[in-house]
Amino acid sequence: MAQRTHYRLNPKRSAGLWLLVIIFMIFGAYHYVAPLPYRAIVWKEARAHSVSPYLVAAVIRVESSYRPDAVSAKGAVGLMQLMPATAQWASQKADKRSIKTQDLNNPALNIHLGTWYLSQLLGNFYGNPVLGLAAYNAGGRNVARWIAEGRLQPTSTTSDQIPFPETKNFVTRVLFYEKVYHFLYGAFPAMQPPLSRDLAEGLKVWHQIMGRE
Repeated sequence: MAQRTHYRLNPKRSAGLWLLVIIFMIFGAYHYVAPLPYRAIVWKEARAHSVSPYLVAAVIRVESSYRPDAVSAKGAVGLMQLMPATAQWASQKADKRSIKTQDLNNPALNIHLGTWYLSQLLGNFYGNPVLGLAAYNAGGRNVARWIAEGRLQPTSTTSDQIPFPETKNFVTRVLFYEKVYHFLYGAFPAMQPPLSRDLAEGLKVWHQIMGRE
């Protein structure tokens, strides 16, 4: 009877294969779990309005999954799912300009107004991301009422006390994705994609909108 030959994988080669698997998983996470095609705009607007870029990225991921043409059943538009009336108010306050609803399909403008609006809500609620995100989803008046009634605390660090199930789910998911984005794009900044041609064109259109009479 012929002897069986037993092959053993070299430990160094085995470690190398595992490293390749880990790298592949990280790249998979970049593209499927936490995409960030508008990184340049997100970072620019987050810095301008003193908001965590990872929080902005997470809001976009939860709100629209990075689809600039997304429209909700309630009529919210674009990447950060802005209601047209809210976006118009934000544009008047932030830029003293009027916009059209279709302008919100432009990624640069949507992220600009959405990040400005989020920064205002965070400022209104003690810089607390739980409260700011709850206000982004349910409205500032509801959050203020919940605090006044003692149903939500100004120091809340989780979504557990939020009365609206939809808002509670929204805040939970955004905070989760914020951690994911921080891990992926904070730990490996060299892997962040450059400004794409499509995004550069979006910026050009945005500047045309802002310069419109």
